[in-house]
Amino acid sequence: MACAATTGRRLRWYADNQRHYTGQVPTLTDRLAHLADLLDYLSAEDRRLVEDAYLRTVATAPRHRPTSLHPSVRSHPPEVAATAVASGLARELRTRRALVEDSWSTREVADLLGISPQGVTKRRTKANLLAFLDRGDWRYPRWQFTGSALLPGVLDAWKALPGKHDALGLVRWFTLPARALDDATPLERLRAGALAEVADAASYVGSP
Repeated sequence: MACAATTGRRLRWYADNQRHYTGQVPTLTDRLAHLADLLDYLSAEDRRLVEDAYLRTVATAPRHRPTSLHPSVRSHPPEVAATAVASGLARELRTRRALVEDSWSTREVADLLGISPQGVTKRRTKANLLAFLDRGDWRYPRWQFTGSALLPGVLDAWKALPGKHDALGLVRWFTLPARALDDATPLERLRAGALAEVADAASYVGSP
């Protein structure tokens, strides 16, 4: 698998060889350099995923502007589109890595709560624990616990959130500033005791 330095060199090599297609080498090079910086925070496996996404987009994106495209719609060279796709994936993988690092496994939560791993799974399936799936393993954010108990209000907010098809995104919601909470994070407001306020904000997530 490619190391970050090797992948970064490859990306810059791609940029240097796109003059004929883009005419925007400085802009493209800047984008690729930013992507290379993002790779520094990823594992070798994740870097390979990002590199593959870049190459796949370059290979499949049209080289010429479709004649059916309305003049007001901007089109980009494949390399620019590929950099956007790969950068988005890199940011997503970096976010996932940070969330995984700040979480516990099923076994660790079982030890914390003094119950069996099966008991942890049962609580998770009943939405009595916050969890997200990572590479086939369930992970439990550490911040939902205060000692061996749950942070007050965290379950009410969790259950008020919309369908859990994107559990990772919903877990991340607790750590991001929310306009409905005056730009405080839900986790900060829970720790301040604003339980009803956070539950109410959670119920509006995804609303127009």
